[in-house]
Amino acid sequence: MNQQPVSRRSLNRRQFFGFGAVTVGSAALLAACGTSGGSDNDAVQPDSADSFPVTATDKFGPVTIDRAPATIASVGRTDHDVLLALGITPATVYRFVPPMTKGVGVWAESKLGSANPTILTNPINIEQVLAVRPDLVLNVQSAGDETEYRALTKIAPTLGLPPNTAPNTVTWQDSTRIISAAVGRKADGEKLISDTQAVLDRAKATNPAFHGKTVSILLGSARQLGVYTVNDTRMKIATALGLVPTAYVAGLDSSKFFVEMSSELVNQADADVVVVLTREGLSRTDTLAQYPALAASRAAQENRLVVVEDFNISLALAAGSVLSVPYAVDGLVPLLARRFA
Repeated sequence: MNQQPVSRRSLNRRQFFGFGAVTVGSAALLAACGTSGGSDNDAVQPDSADSFPVTATDKFGPVTIDRAPATIASVGRTDHDVLLALGITPATVYRFVPPMTKGVGVWAESKLGSANPTILTNPINIEQVLAVRPDLVLNVQSAGDETEYRALTKIAPTLGLPPNTAPNTVTWQDSTRIISAAVGRKADGEKLISDTQAVLDRAKATNPAFHGKTVSILLGSARQLGVYTVNDTRMKIATALGLVPTAYVAGLDSSKFFVEMSSELVNQADADVVVVLTREGLSRTDTLAQYPALAASRAAQENRLVVVEDFNISLALAAGSVLSVPYAVDGLVPLLARRFA
């Protein structure tokens, strides 16, 4: 492994609410190789004795995992969700907002149970990772910082950002496949993907009023409005429910997941339904008070504005994992259904 200094990661406001946007393509190529390996760790339960070694390719090159890991440090933003969905408790979790008192979203708390993994925050404290003595580090849903990555590889084999993938943009499908293969649970990972997709498919099928209706999703933060592009996970969930992006949203720079907009442009994002999230989890009344341009918009005046007041729903939409997507759907669908009733 390469030896490089310890890293520090910065996370601006847009990244804070933006991790989880979609990738530009399929992620790492994972393949089980050889016939040796195995582990005494019953919790991991690899697919078979032939599951290891596993070879993966991330942004920085090939990564080999010799045997089923007994202790896993989850460093990527929602890598722990995949592990918990597989029934594996990570030694560390990344908490991306302070309200996550247990280090994970409310959608994952029941999977975590009474466990108390080390909570990582920005910037990543490499010493905290070292202290849990992991034999695998997962940093898949990451910013792809090479200095941080090289520091983590000093501790244990580290699976980082997939190749040809922008920072914080790994799909929930790809992250599930990558991580489940890395721990010898490929079949279980595919089951998680199909089950999560089934949640989306059922919601779409039972809400035909959504089909073909246009949608835009806005974020209000520090009195600044912005709009999510078609490459963001929130828009991906909305379109999976049968909604379609407006021409304005479809025309935004697809290399970005979020674009700030001036008050004068708010009506450019008009749609059959305009979903509004706020970084502070504001009520509808407070949202309209803080963003007068939004209050004066056509969507607000014509009752086409849906303000997501439950901050956990907003977080679940942002997280975009096999655990958070069903939670987000359960919270968002009733709000949309009332709009189209």
